[in-house]
Amino acid sequence: MPVGTMARCPYCMAANPASASICHSCGRVILGAGGMAMRLEPNIPGGYRVQGARRGPPPGLNVRRGGKRRAKKKKSNLRSMMLVIAIAFLFLFTPAQERISTQLEKWLDDLLDEFGPAREYPVHAAYTVERNIHLVNPHSQAISFSYELPIPEIRTDFGNSEFGFESADGTFTYPVVTLQEIAGMMAKVDGGSNHVMIPLSEEYLGANDAISLSTSTEIYWPPVGQNNERCSVDRCAIWQGDIQSGQMVTLEVTYDVISTSFSWWGGSRAPSEAPRAADELSIHAGNDGTYADYDRPGRLDSMYDQFGSERQWYDRDSGPSQNWAVDGDSNVVIALADEIESSLNPEDVNSPYAFAHAAFIKIRDSIVYSQGLSPARGGPACIVDERGDCDEQSNAWMSLLRTRNIPAWYEFGPMTDSQFSAWEPHAWSNAIFPLDEQWCIEKGIDLSTCFVEGEVDVVNNRWLLHTPTTMTEWIEQPSFEGEASYDFYRPLSIGCVNCWTESWETIGEPEIMGGTYRVPVRIGE
Repeated sequence: MPVGTMARCPYCMAANPASASICHSCGRVILGAGGMAMRLEPNIPGGYRVQGARRGPPPGLNVRRGGKRRAKKKKSNLRSMMLVIAIAFLFLFTPAQERISTQLEKWLDDLLDEFGPAREYPVHAAYTVERNIHLVNPHSQAISFSYELPIPEIRTDFGNSEFGFESADGTFTYPVVTLQEIAGMMAKVDGGSNHVMIPLSEEYLGANDAISLSTSTEIYWPPVGQNNERCSVDRCAIWQGDIQSGQMVTLEVTYDVISTSFSWWGGSRAPSEAPRAADELSIHAGNDGTYADYDRPGRLDSMYDQFGSERQWYDRDSGPSQNWAVDGDSNVVIALADEIESSLNPEDVNSPYAFAHAAFIKIRDSIVYSQGLSPARGGPACIVDERGDCDEQSNAWMSLLRTRNIPAWYEFGPMTDSQFSAWEPHAWSNAIFPLDEQWCIEKGIDLSTCFVEGEVDVVNNRWLLHTPTTMTEWIEQPSFEGEASYDFYRPLSIGCVNCWTESWETIGEPEIMGGTYRVPVRIGE
Protein backbone atom coordinates (compact mmCIF):
# COMPACT_ATOMS: atom_id res chain seq x y z
CA MET A 1 0.00 0.00 0.00
CA PRO A 2 1.44 3.46 -0.89
CA VAL A 3 2.43 5.61 2.05
CA GLY A 4 -0.06 8.27 1.08
CA THR A 5 -2.95 5.88 1.54
CA MET A 6 -1.76 4.49 4.87
CA ALA A 7 -3.35 5.48 8.15
CA ARG A 8 -1.40 7.65 10.56
CA CYS A 9 -0.63 7.30 14.26
CA PRO A 10 -2.88 9.77 16.13
CA TYR A 11 0.03 10.63 18.49
CA CYS A 12 3.23 11.02 16.40
CA MET A 13 1.41 11.33 13.02
CA ALA A 14 3.77 8.75 11.46
CA ALA A 15 2.41 6.51 8.70
CA ASN A 16 1.19 3.18 10.10
CA PRO A 17 -0.75 0.19 8.68
CA ALA A 18 -4.49 0.61 9.13
CA SER A 19 -4.87 -2.78 10.80
CA ALA A 20 -2.06 -2.20 13.33
CA SER A 21 -2.92 -1.78 17.00
CA ILE A 22 0.56 -0.46 17.94
CA CYS A 23 2.43 2.44 16.25
CA HIS A 24 5.61 1.14 14.61
CA SER A 25 7.29 4.53 15.16
CA CYS A 26 6.44 5.67 18.73
CA GLY A 27 5.29 2.32 20.13
CA ARG A 28 1.99 3.59 21.57
CA VAL A 29 -1.17 1.51 21.57
CA ILE A 30 -3.60 2.83 18.95
CA LEU A 31 -6.78 1.71 17.26
CA GLY A 32 -5.50 1.65 13.69
CA ALA A 33 -7.01 4.22 11.38
CA GLY A 34 -9.90 4.73 13.75
CA GLY A 35 -7.60 6.43 16.26
CA MET A 36 -7.04 9.42 14.05
CA ALA A 37 -10.71 9.74 13.27
CA MET A 38 -11.58 9.87 16.95
CA ARG A 39 -9.07 12.64 17.57
CA LEU A 40 -10.14 14.78 14.63
CA GLU A 41 -13.91 14.34 14.51
CA PRO A 42 -16.23 16.16 16.90
CA ASN A 43 -17.64 14.25 19.87
CA ILE A 44 -20.92 12.54 19.14
CA PRO A 45 -23.39 12.46 22.01
CA GLY A 46 -23.70 8.91 23.20
CA GLY A 47 -20.15 8.04 22.09
CA TYR A 48 -18.72 5.72 19.43
CA ARG A 49 -18.86 2.00 19.11
CA VAL A 50 -15.37 0.62 18.55
CA GLN A 51 -15.03 -3.13 18.09
CA GLY A 52 -18.33 -3.67 19.89
CA ALA A 53 -17.53 -1.46 22.90
CA ARG A 54 -19.26 1.86 23.21
CA ARG A 55 -17.13 4.86 24.09
CA GLY A 56 -18.55 7.80 25.94
CA PRO A 57 -20.76 8.24 29.00
CA PRO A 58 -21.90 5.07 30.76
CA PRO A 59 -25.52 3.97 30.45
CA GLY A 60 -27.96 5.70 32.75
CA LEU A 61 -26.54 9.23 32.59
CA ASN A 62 -29.42 10.45 30.41
CA VAL A 63 -27.28 11.84 27.56
CA ARG A 64 -29.43 13.78 25.11
CA ARG A 65 -29.55 12.42 21.60
CA GLY A 66 -29.27 14.51 18.48
CA GLY A 67 -26.68 17.03 19.64
CA LYS A 68 -29.15 19.88 20.06
CA ARG A 69 -28.92 22.17 23.05
CA ARG A 70 -32.06 22.99 24.95
CA ALA A 71 -32.83 26.65 24.74
CA LYS A 72 -32.52 28.61 27.95
CA LYS A 73 -35.74 29.57 29.61
CA LYS A 74 -36.34 33.21 30.14
CA LYS A 75 -35.79 34.43 33.63
CA SER A 76 -38.92 34.95 35.60
CA ASN A 77 -38.65 37.76 38.12
CA LEU A 78 -41.98 36.77 39.61
CA ARG A 79 -40.81 33.19 40.17
CA SER A 80 -37.58 34.32 41.85
CA MET A 81 -39.48 36.68 44.10
CA MET A 82 -41.87 33.92 45.17
CA LEU A 83 -38.91 31.63 46.00
CA VAL A 84 -37.30 34.31 48.19
CA ILE A 85 -40.60 34.92 49.99
CA ALA A 86 -41.03 31.18 50.61
CA ILE A 87 -37.53 30.83 52.11
CA ALA A 88 -38.03 33.93 54.25
CA PHE A 89 -41.36 32.52 55.44
CA LEU A 90 -39.74 29.25 56.50
CA PHE A 91 -36.99 30.92 58.49
CA LEU A 92 -38.97 33.80 59.98
CA PHE A 93 -42.31 32.19 60.75
CA THR A 94 -41.81 30.65 64.21
CA PRO A 95 -43.64 27.28 63.82
CA ALA A 96 -41.78 26.54 60.60
CA GLN A 97 -38.52 27.64 62.19
CA GLU A 98 -39.12 25.27 65.10
CA ARG A 99 -39.82 22.36 62.77
CA ILE A 100 -36.63 23.03 60.84
CA SER A 101 -34.62 23.35 64.05
CA THR A 102 -36.09 20.10 65.41
CA GLN A 103 -35.29 18.24 62.21
CA LEU A 104 -31.73 19.59 62.15
CA GLU A 105 -31.23 18.53 65.76
CA LYS A 106 -32.47 15.05 64.93
CA TRP A 107 -30.08 14.79 62.00
CA LEU A 108 -27.18 16.00 64.13
CA ASP A 109 -28.09 13.52 66.88
CA ASP A 110 -28.17 10.69 64.36
CA LEU A 111 -24.76 11.73 63.02
CA LEU A 112 -23.29 11.87 66.53
CA ASP A 113 -24.75 8.48 67.38
CA GLU A 114 -23.29 6.97 64.24
CA PHE A 115 -19.90 8.68 63.96
CA GLY A 116 -19.23 10.53 67.23
CA PRO A 117 -17.19 9.29 70.21
CA ALA A 118 -18.82 6.26 71.79
CA ARG A 119 -18.28 3.07 73.75
CA GLU A 120 -19.15 -0.19 72.04
CA TYR A 121 -20.62 -3.14 73.92
CA PRO A 122 -21.94 -6.60 72.99
CA VAL A 123 -25.58 -7.40 73.68
CA HIS A 124 -24.84 -10.92 74.94
CA ALA A 125 -21.55 -12.75 75.45
CA ALA A 126 -20.23 -16.09 76.67
CA TYR A 127 -16.52 -16.37 77.33
CA THR A 128 -13.79 -18.00 79.40
CA VAL A 129 -11.31 -15.83 81.26
CA GLU A 130 -8.25 -16.93 83.21
CA ARG A 131 -6.97 -15.15 86.28
CA ASN A 132 -3.34 -15.61 87.30
CA ILE A 133 -2.28 -14.79 90.86
CA HIS A 134 1.51 -14.62 91.10
CA LEU A 135 3.23 -14.72 94.50
CA VAL A 136 7.01 -14.50 94.85
CA ASN A 137 9.29 -14.89 97.87
CA PRO A 138 12.29 -12.53 97.68
CA HIS A 139 13.53 -13.45 101.15
CA SER A 140 16.19 -15.91 102.23
CA GLN A 141 13.74 -18.12 104.10
CA ALA A 142 10.35 -19.67 103.40
CA ILE A 143 7.20 -17.59 103.98
CA SER A 144 3.53 -18.53 104.44
CA PHE A 145 0.56 -16.94 102.71
CA SER A 146 -3.24 -17.00 102.61
CA TYR A 147 -5.32 -15.57 99.75
CA GLU A 148 -9.13 -15.12 99.69
CA LEU A 149 -10.51 -15.77 96.21
CA PRO A 150 -14.08 -14.42 95.80
CA ILE A 151 -16.72 -16.83 94.51
CA PRO A 152 -19.04 -14.67 92.35
CA GLU A 153 -22.76 -15.00 92.89
CA ILE A 154 -25.42 -14.76 90.19
CA ARG A 155 -25.86 -11.11 89.27
CA THR A 156 -29.46 -10.07 88.54
CA ASP A 157 -31.23 -6.78 87.84
CA PHE A 158 -31.75 -6.59 91.61
CA GLY A 159 -28.14 -7.08 92.70
CA ASN A 160 -27.66 -10.62 93.97
CA SER A 161 -31.32 -10.98 94.90
CA GLU A 162 -33.67 -13.62 93.53
CA PHE A 163 -36.66 -11.34 94.10
CA GLY A 164 -37.71 -8.22 92.23
CA PHE A 165 -40.97 -6.42 91.59
CA GLU A 166 -44.06 -7.81 93.30
CA SER A 167 -47.71 -7.10 92.57
CA ALA A 168 -49.59 -4.96 95.06
CA ASP A 169 -52.11 -7.72 95.77
CA GLY A 170 -49.33 -10.24 96.48
CA THR A 171 -50.43 -12.68 93.79
CA PHE A 172 -47.54 -12.22 91.39
CA THR A 173 -43.78 -11.75 91.52
CA TYR A 174 -41.91 -10.58 88.45
CA PRO A 175 -38.96 -12.89 87.74
CA VAL A 176 -35.57 -11.23 88.06
CA VAL A 177 -33.37 -10.99 84.98
CA THR A 178 -30.05 -12.84 85.19
CA LEU A 179 -27.32 -10.49 83.98
CA GLN A 180 -24.29 -12.64 84.77
CA GLU A 181 -23.81 -16.25 85.74
CA ILE A 182 -20.55 -18.09 86.33
CA ALA A 183 -21.11 -21.48 84.72
CA GLY A 184 -17.83 -22.93 85.97
CA MET A 185 -14.87 -21.97 88.17
CA MET A 186 -11.73 -24.10 88.26
CA ALA A 187 -8.43 -23.60 90.12
CA LYS A 188 -4.99 -25.13 89.65
CA VAL A 189 -1.40 -24.24 90.44
CA ASP A 190 0.91 -23.56 87.52
CA GLY A 191 2.86 -26.73 86.93
CA GLY A 192 0.50 -28.80 89.05
CA SER A 193 -1.74 -31.57 87.80
CA ASN A 194 -4.67 -31.26 90.21
CA HIS A 195 -7.61 -29.29 88.79
CA VAL A 196 -10.18 -28.34 91.43
CA MET A 197 -13.73 -27.33 90.53
CA ILE A 198 -14.90 -24.72 93.03
CA PRO A 199 -18.60 -25.10 93.88
CA LEU A 200 -20.71 -22.10 92.93
CA SER A 201 -23.64 -23.12 95.10
CA GLU A 202 -23.54 -22.60 98.84
CA GLU A 203 -21.27 -25.48 99.79
CA TYR A 204 -18.46 -25.39 102.32
CA LEU A 205 -15.16 -27.19 102.82
CA GLY A 206 -13.19 -26.59 106.01
CA ALA A 207 -9.45 -26.11 106.42
CA ASN A 208 -9.04 -29.62 107.83
CA ASP A 209 -10.38 -31.04 104.56
CA ALA A 210 -8.45 -28.71 102.24
CA ILE A 211 -7.58 -30.07 98.79
CA SER A 212 -3.91 -30.16 97.82
CA LEU A 213 -2.96 -28.21 94.70
CA SER A 214 0.77 -28.83 94.95
CA THR A 215 3.31 -30.07 97.45
CA SER A 216 3.16 -26.75 99.30
CA THR A 217 -0.29 -25.20 98.65
CA GLU A 218 -3.93 -26.16 99.19
CA ILE A 219 -7.42 -24.73 98.74
CA TYR A 220 -10.75 -24.87 100.62
CA TRP A 221 -14.00 -22.85 100.78
CA PRO A 222 -15.20 -22.11 104.32
CA PRO A 223 -18.16 -20.00 105.51
CA VAL A 224 -17.81 -16.33 106.43
CA GLY A 225 -16.39 -15.75 109.89
CA GLN A 226 -13.92 -13.85 112.05
CA ASN A 227 -10.91 -16.16 112.32
CA ASN A 228 -8.12 -16.82 109.82
CA GLU A 229 -9.78 -19.96 108.51
CA ARG A 230 -12.96 -18.14 107.48
CA CYS A 231 -13.86 -15.85 104.59
CA SER A 232 -13.74 -12.27 105.87
CA VAL A 233 -16.13 -10.59 103.40
CA ASP A 234 -18.35 -13.00 101.47
CA ARG A 235 -18.23 -16.48 99.97
CA CYS A 236 -14.68 -17.32 98.96
CA ALA A 237 -12.08 -20.02 98.39
CA ILE A 238 -8.94 -19.72 100.50
CA TRP A 239 -5.66 -20.62 98.82
CA GLN A 240 -2.87 -21.04 101.32
CA GLY A 241 0.58 -22.56 101.67
CA ASP A 242 4.31 -21.89 101.81
CA ILE A 243 6.74 -20.39 99.30
CA GLN A 244 10.38 -21.34 99.44
CA SER A 245 13.13 -18.73 99.26
CA GLY A 246 13.48 -17.19 95.79
CA GLN A 247 10.53 -19.17 94.43
CA MET A 248 7.25 -18.13 92.83
CA VAL A 249 3.86 -19.85 92.85
CA THR A 250 0.98 -19.05 90.51
CA LEU A 251 -2.67 -19.89 90.97
CA GLU A 252 -4.60 -20.19 87.71
CA VAL A 253 -8.35 -19.70 88.01
CA THR A 254 -10.62 -20.05 84.98
CA TYR A 255 -14.18 -18.70 84.87
CA ASP A 256 -16.80 -19.68 82.31
CA VAL A 257 -19.05 -16.63 82.13
CA ILE A 258 -22.45 -15.99 80.56
CA SER A 259 -23.43 -12.33 80.55
CA THR A 260 -25.95 -9.98 78.97
CA SER A 261 -26.45 -6.26 78.63
CA PHE A 262 -29.29 -4.70 80.60
CA SER A 263 -30.60 -1.16 80.98
CA TRP A 264 -32.45 0.05 84.07
CA TRP A 265 -32.88 3.36 82.26
CA GLY A 266 -35.96 3.91 80.14
CA GLY A 267 -35.00 7.33 78.76
CA SER A 268 -34.86 8.20 75.07
CA ARG A 269 -31.06 8.12 75.16
CA ALA A 270 -30.93 4.62 76.62
CA PRO A 271 -29.54 2.03 74.17
CA SER A 272 -32.51 0.32 72.55
CA GLU A 273 -30.49 -2.85 71.90
CA ALA A 274 -29.95 -3.54 75.62
CA PRO A 275 -32.74 -5.63 77.22
CA ARG A 276 -34.88 -3.99 79.90
CA ALA A 277 -37.29 -5.08 82.59
CA ALA A 278 -40.69 -6.43 81.59
CA ASP A 279 -43.77 -4.18 81.37
CA GLU A 280 -41.61 -1.05 80.97
CA LEU A 281 -40.54 -1.18 84.61
CA SER A 282 -37.54 1.06 83.93
CA ILE A 283 -36.84 4.50 85.33
CA HIS A 284 -36.86 7.77 83.42
CA ALA A 285 -37.56 11.44 83.98
CA GLY A 286 -41.31 10.88 83.93
CA ASN A 287 -41.69 8.16 86.58
CA ASP A 288 -38.93 8.89 89.11
CA GLY A 289 -39.75 9.17 92.79
CA THR A 290 -38.81 11.71 95.46
CA TYR A 291 -36.40 11.80 98.39
CA ALA A 292 -39.31 11.13 100.73
CA ASP A 293 -39.87 7.77 99.02
CA TYR A 294 -36.76 6.39 100.73
CA ASP A 295 -38.97 6.13 103.82
CA ARG A 296 -40.93 3.29 102.26
CA PRO A 297 -40.51 0.07 104.23
CA GLY A 298 -38.35 -2.62 102.69
CA ARG A 299 -35.12 -2.33 100.76
CA LEU A 300 -35.41 1.41 100.05
CA ASP A 301 -35.54 2.24 103.75
CA SER A 302 -32.89 -0.38 104.58
CA MET A 303 -30.37 0.83 102.00
CA TYR A 304 -31.01 4.42 103.00
CA ASP A 305 -30.15 3.60 106.61
CA GLN A 306 -27.10 1.48 105.79
CA PHE A 307 -25.61 3.53 102.94
CA GLY A 308 -27.43 6.79 102.25
CA SER A 309 -27.38 8.16 105.78
CA GLU A 310 -23.60 7.63 106.06
CA ARG A 311 -21.91 10.71 104.60
CA GLN A 312 -18.37 9.30 104.93
CA TRP A 313 -17.50 5.82 103.69
CA TYR A 314 -14.56 3.44 103.37
CA ASP A 315 -11.59 4.75 105.35
CA ARG A 316 -8.42 3.61 103.53
CA ASP A 317 -6.13 4.56 106.44
CA SER A 318 -5.67 1.73 108.92
CA GLY A 319 -4.11 4.11 111.46
CA PRO A 320 -5.54 6.87 113.64
CA SER A 321 -6.00 9.35 110.78
CA GLN A 322 -8.82 9.15 108.24
CA ASN A 323 -8.79 8.92 104.46
CA TRP A 324 -12.37 8.51 103.27
CA ALA A 325 -12.94 7.26 99.74
CA VAL A 326 -16.48 8.65 99.76
CA ASP A 327 -16.91 11.92 101.63
CA GLY A 328 -20.22 13.76 101.52
CA ASP A 329 -19.13 16.11 104.32
CA SER A 330 -16.31 17.69 102.30
CA ASN A 331 -16.83 21.40 101.59
CA VAL A 332 -15.56 20.86 98.04
CA VAL A 333 -18.11 18.12 97.42
CA ILE A 334 -20.97 20.04 99.05
CA ALA A 335 -20.25 23.14 96.95
CA LEU A 336 -20.30 21.13 93.72
CA ALA A 337 -23.46 19.28 94.80
CA ASP A 338 -25.19 22.62 95.45
CA GLU A 339 -24.10 23.84 92.03
CA ILE A 340 -25.52 20.71 90.38
CA GLU A 341 -28.80 21.01 92.24
CA SER A 342 -29.16 24.67 91.28
CA SER A 343 -28.88 23.67 87.60
CA LEU A 344 -31.88 21.32 87.78
CA ASN A 345 -35.29 22.24 86.48
CA PRO A 346 -37.65 23.29 89.31
CA GLU A 347 -39.72 20.13 88.89
CA ASP A 348 -36.58 17.96 89.36
CA VAL A 349 -35.22 19.49 92.57
CA ASN A 350 -36.93 16.86 94.72
CA SER A 351 -35.85 13.93 92.53
CA PRO A 352 -32.84 11.86 93.66
CA TYR A 353 -32.76 10.30 90.18
CA ALA A 354 -32.48 13.70 88.48
CA PHE A 355 -29.74 14.83 90.85
CA ALA A 356 -27.77 11.60 90.42
CA HIS A 357 -28.00 11.78 86.63
CA ALA A 358 -26.85 15.41 86.61
CA ALA A 359 -23.96 14.48 88.93
CA PHE A 360 -23.04 11.62 86.59
CA ILE A 361 -22.87 14.01 83.63
CA LYS A 362 -20.86 16.55 85.64
CA ILE A 363 -18.19 14.05 86.72
CA ARG A 364 -18.06 12.34 83.32
CA ASP A 365 -17.61 15.61 81.42
CA SER A 366 -15.29 17.47 83.81
CA ILE A 367 -12.95 14.79 85.19
CA VAL A 368 -10.13 13.60 82.94
CA TYR A 369 -9.32 9.90 83.07
CA SER A 370 -5.78 9.35 84.34
CA GLN A 371 -3.67 6.86 86.23
CA GLY A 372 -4.94 6.47 89.77
CA LEU A 373 -2.94 7.12 92.89
CA SER A 374 -2.14 4.64 95.66
CA PRO A 375 -4.20 4.77 97.74
CA ALA A 376 -6.84 5.92 95.30
CA ARG A 377 -8.02 9.52 95.36
CA GLY A 378 -11.08 10.10 97.48
CA GLY A 379 -14.05 11.94 96.04
CA PRO A 380 -12.89 15.44 97.10
CA ALA A 381 -9.35 14.96 95.73
CA CYS A 382 -10.70 13.66 92.41
CA ILE A 383 -12.90 16.74 92.07
CA VAL A 384 -10.11 19.17 93.01
CA ASP A 385 -7.52 17.48 90.75
CA GLU A 386 -10.09 17.15 87.95
CA ARG A 387 -8.64 13.74 87.11
CA GLY A 388 -8.95 10.16 88.26
CA ASP A 389 -9.30 6.52 87.27
CA CYS A 390 -12.38 4.30 87.52
CA ASP A 391 -12.71 3.93 91.28
CA GLU A 392 -11.61 7.53 91.91
CA GLN A 393 -14.35 8.90 89.66
CA SER A 394 -16.79 6.50 91.31
CA ASN A 395 -15.66 7.94 94.65
CA ALA A 396 -16.39 11.45 93.37
CA TRP A 397 -19.85 10.54 92.05
CA MET A 398 -20.86 8.67 95.20
CA SER A 399 -19.57 11.52 97.38
CA LEU A 400 -21.94 13.87 95.58
CA LEU A 401 -24.82 11.45 96.13
CA ARG A 402 -24.04 11.09 99.84
CA THR A 403 -24.52 14.87 100.28
CA ARG A 404 -28.18 14.17 99.43
CA ASN A 405 -28.33 10.86 101.35
CA ILE A 406 -28.82 8.87 98.14
CA PRO A 407 -27.70 5.26 98.76
CA ALA A 408 -24.76 4.25 96.54
CA TRP A 409 -22.16 1.52 96.94
CA TYR A 410 -19.37 -0.32 95.11
CA GLU A 411 -19.25 -3.17 92.62
CA PHE A 412 -15.90 -4.84 91.89
CA GLY A 413 -14.48 -7.04 89.15
CA PRO A 414 -12.25 -7.04 86.07
CA MET A 415 -13.12 -5.13 82.90
CA THR A 416 -12.27 -5.82 79.27
CA ASP A 417 -12.73 -4.07 75.93
CA SER A 418 -15.38 -4.87 73.32
CA GLN A 419 -13.02 -7.40 71.70
CA PHE A 420 -12.21 -9.13 75.02
CA SER A 421 -8.54 -8.65 74.20
CA ALA A 422 -7.27 -6.94 77.37
CA TRP A 423 -8.37 -6.96 81.01
CA GLU A 424 -7.75 -4.73 84.01
CA PRO A 425 -9.08 -4.38 87.58
CA HIS A 426 -12.17 -2.22 87.82
CA ALA A 427 -14.56 -0.65 90.32
CA TRP A 428 -17.87 1.05 89.63
CA SER A 429 -21.03 2.07 91.48
CA ASN A 430 -24.51 0.87 92.34
CA ALA A 431 -27.41 3.09 93.35
CA ILE A 432 -31.06 2.63 94.27
CA PHE A 433 -33.81 5.01 93.11
CA PRO A 434 -37.50 4.96 94.04
CA LEU A 435 -40.12 5.00 91.32
CA ASP A 436 -43.01 7.47 91.54
CA GLU A 437 -45.68 6.36 94.01
CA GLN A 438 -48.67 7.09 91.77
CA TRP A 439 -46.95 5.41 88.83
CA CYS A 440 -46.33 2.31 90.97
CA ILE A 441 -49.98 2.20 92.03
CA GLU A 442 -51.14 2.47 88.41
CA LYS A 443 -48.76 -0.35 87.48
CA GLY A 444 -50.04 -2.46 90.35
CA ILE A 445 -46.58 -2.79 91.93
CA ASP A 446 -46.14 -3.13 95.68
CA LEU A 447 -44.54 0.11 96.90
CA SER A 448 -41.91 -1.71 98.96
CA THR A 449 -40.54 -3.26 95.75
CA CYS A 450 -41.12 -0.32 93.40
CA PHE A 451 -37.56 0.86 92.77
CA VAL A 452 -34.61 0.24 90.48
CA GLU A 453 -31.22 -0.86 91.75
CA GLY A 454 -28.69 -0.47 88.97
CA GLU A 455 -25.08 0.06 87.95
CA VAL A 456 -23.41 3.37 87.16
CA ASP A 457 -19.91 3.43 85.64
CA VAL A 458 -18.82 7.02 85.08
CA VAL A 459 -15.57 6.47 83.16
CA ASN A 460 -17.23 4.07 80.72
CA ASN A 461 -20.35 6.20 80.21
CA ARG A 462 -22.64 3.50 81.60
CA TRP A 463 -25.65 5.18 83.16
CA LEU A 464 -27.81 2.46 84.74
CA LEU A 465 -26.36 -0.01 82.25
CA HIS A 466 -24.83 -3.45 82.71
CA THR A 467 -22.58 -4.80 79.95
CA PRO A 468 -20.83 -8.16 79.44
CA THR A 469 -17.47 -6.36 79.37
CA THR A 470 -17.37 -6.20 83.17
CA MET A 471 -17.26 -9.38 85.22
CA THR A 472 -18.87 -8.88 88.61
CA GLU A 473 -16.82 -10.47 91.38
CA TRP A 474 -18.51 -8.82 94.34
CA ILE A 475 -21.24 -6.28 95.04
CA GLU A 476 -20.60 -4.40 98.26
CA GLN A 477 -22.75 -5.40 101.20
CA PRO A 478 -23.63 -3.11 104.12
CA SER A 479 -20.93 -2.88 106.79
CA PHE A 480 -19.79 -0.40 109.40
CA GLU A 481 -18.54 2.67 107.48
CA GLY A 482 -17.54 0.51 104.51
CA GLU A 483 -15.12 -1.81 106.29
CA ALA A 484 -16.13 -4.66 103.97
CA SER A 485 -14.63 -2.79 101.01
CA TYR A 486 -11.39 -2.32 102.95
CA ASP A 487 -11.19 -6.09 103.52
CA PHE A 488 -12.16 -6.96 99.94
CA TYR A 489 -9.29 -4.86 98.59
CA ARG A 490 -6.87 -6.76 100.84
CA PRO A 491 -7.37 -10.48 100.13
CA LEU A 492 -3.73 -11.48 100.72
CA SER A 493 -1.94 -12.18 103.96
CA ILE A 494 1.80 -12.72 103.38
CA GLY A 495 5.10 -11.89 105.03
CA CYS A 496 6.54 -9.65 102.32
CA VAL A 497 5.88 -6.39 100.47
CA ASN A 498 5.38 -5.98 96.70
CA CYS A 499 5.42 -9.71 96.09
CA TRP A 500 1.92 -10.08 94.59
CA THR A 501 0.74 -9.44 91.02
CA GLU A 502 -2.35 -10.48 89.09
CA SER A 503 -3.26 -10.73 85.42
CA TRP A 504 -6.34 -11.67 83.39
CA GLU A 505 -6.55 -13.21 79.92
CA THR A 506 -9.37 -14.37 77.67
CA ILE A 507 -9.11 -18.06 76.78
CA GLY A 508 -10.24 -18.91 73.27
CA GLU A 509 -12.74 -16.81 71.34
CA PRO A 510 -15.69 -15.19 73.11
CA GLU A 511 -19.11 -15.93 71.67
CA ILE A 512 -20.86 -12.64 70.89
CA MET A 513 -24.61 -12.93 70.41
CA GLY A 514 -27.11 -10.29 69.36
CA GLY A 515 -24.45 -8.05 67.83
CA THR A 516 -23.01 -4.92 69.42
CA TYR A 517 -24.25 -1.41 70.11
CA ARG A 518 -22.76 2.02 70.71
CA VAL A 519 -23.23 4.29 73.70
CA PRO A 520 -22.36 7.79 72.43
CA VAL A 521 -20.69 10.36 74.66
CA ARG A 522 -22.80 13.53 74.63
CA ILE A 523 -21.22 16.44 76.44
CA GLY A 524 -23.82 17.88 78.79
CA GLU A 525 -26.32 15.05 78.27
